[in-house]
Amino acid sequence: MKKIIVPIIIFSFFFTNAQIKFKPGIKAGLNSANITNTDFDAKTDFYIGAFTTIKFVDFYSLQPEIFYSGQGAKSNFSGENDLELKYFTLAIANKFFPFKDMGLHAIVGPSFDFKVSDNFSSNGFEDPEGFDFGLFVGVGYELPFGLSVEARYKQGIVDVFGRNVNDTISFDELLANKVVQIGVTYQFDF
Repeated sequence: MKKIIVPIIIFSFFFTNAQIKFKPGIKAGLNSANITNTDFDAKTDFYIGAFTTIKFVDFYSLQPEIFYSGQGAKSNFSGENDLELKYFTLAIANKFFPFKDMGLHAIVGPSFDFKVSDNFSSNGFEDPEGFDFGLFVGVGYELPFGLSVEARYKQGIVDVFGRNVNDTISFDELLANKVVQIGVTYQFDF
């Protein structure tokens, strides 16, 4: 009986003393996107979406995100054309605050991108893969009234044309999304 009661008491103590806070928010910013291992130029686009911050302790928050992200590249193939990749993105940002009572934070996490549209075939390229999996890192600063500024670098892992979905190719041959994101977020305090 003690084996059951002791863990329940310990769990109840931590659960009732937890200061978990939920704060919904919105985010928007600019993307500077390109495709690795190509001679393409960077393409500027935007992202916009929503998130909720789940603050567990002073130094760590989990932030599930859902947003639209315009990516792609500028191709010099038959004139200068924007190669557009539009994604619906689900991301899980892990935010670490190394200094107590300071808004500076590091961000790291995965993103799952689902293609909404593209214009590759109209520009003479094969159709891109319908999804991407990426990893991102970044830094940000959170102001006391809910506004934050962030900068992130996201690297896709799935080849834009799906060549590594069923086959094995080296990372040096991978045509993957790479995106620098700079933007703002606002958390609502209800």
